[in-house]
Amino acid sequence: MKPVTRPNYMKMPRWAQPWYESFRVNVQPWLHRHKRTLSWSTTALALAGITHVLASHGGWPSLSQVHVVHHGWLTCTVALIPLNFALEVAKWRGLKLAHLAHAPGHVHTWRAAWHEVLKGQTWSVLGPSRLVDGVGRVAHMGAPDHAKEAARAFGVGALSQGMVTYAMGVPALWLLEESSWSIILGLVVGAALMWTGSWPTWRASFAWSAMRYAVFASQYLACLVGMGALAAEDAWADGFPRIAGVWCVTTSVPWPTELGLRELAATWAFDDHIPAVVAATFVVWLCNRAVPATLGLLIPRAHGH
Repeated sequence: MKPVTRPNYMKMPRWAQPWYESFRVNVQPWLHRHKRTLSWSTTALALAGITHVLASHGGWPSLSQVHVVHHGWLTCTVALIPLNFALEVAKWRGLKLAHLAHAPGHVHTWRAAWHEVLKGQTWSVLGPSRLVDGVGRVAHMGAPDHAKEAARAFGVGALSQGMVTYAMGVPALWLLEESSWSIILGLVVGAALMWTGSWPTWRASFAWSAMRYAVFASQYLACLVGMGALAAEDAWADGFPRIAGVWCVTTSVPWPTELGLRELAATWAFDDHIPAVVAATFVVWLCNRAVPATLGLLIPRAHGH
């Protein structure tokens, strides 16, 4: 399992190798030792922050007054769940085809890709860092001789999704009047895209990641409208920038914090209807995290592995 737990995610430039080595040797073991403390502390702080924000909106009891305003919009949130994960499965399968060209045939089936993505969701909820998603996928791939290549493939997919998320955050932060952070983030994302954009595997992964971002952002937007947090006529102009801000915050925390952090970030990004915003954010978490993680826990081990 060493290639899985200590993957070389990509060929790094020489200047970045000492930083990666320091992270691998010092930070990863520390994250593993303190995973519960980090997750629970972050959750506790986030819940305290939500309590403070909700205090001026009726407190926690205000959540009981939130109800579905537009059932059709909420239905769209649920209906997009399969598409969201179908895009991630397609990206994962494409990355495996590119990085594991000589792996056995069963590794490249659609069934295997679905199985691995769902298992990875379960592992990512239970593990010490977001990278555990990749560990779970590789562990259930059934090809230990190709673990290092699979870990590299996951790294490309995860980093490309993160870069797309931050790229969407650049205009969002500007519209949210956070111009300094927008400029800083834009420079970082621009440098990363220039470094990786010349590689075909990365370009394909960016395309899948952008499509998936559009889907889960649309899910969030539909849920906010459905729960009455946003007016339908303001959804596109006002909702997407704020949603991008929420995803930038949550992506920046390297360890899983399944409850509280997203909701707190949403109270920072949105100004009105805070109880409905918190409730809608929780519903999106149920759809895109709790449901696939539960499915990954329940599905049996794939045949042929």
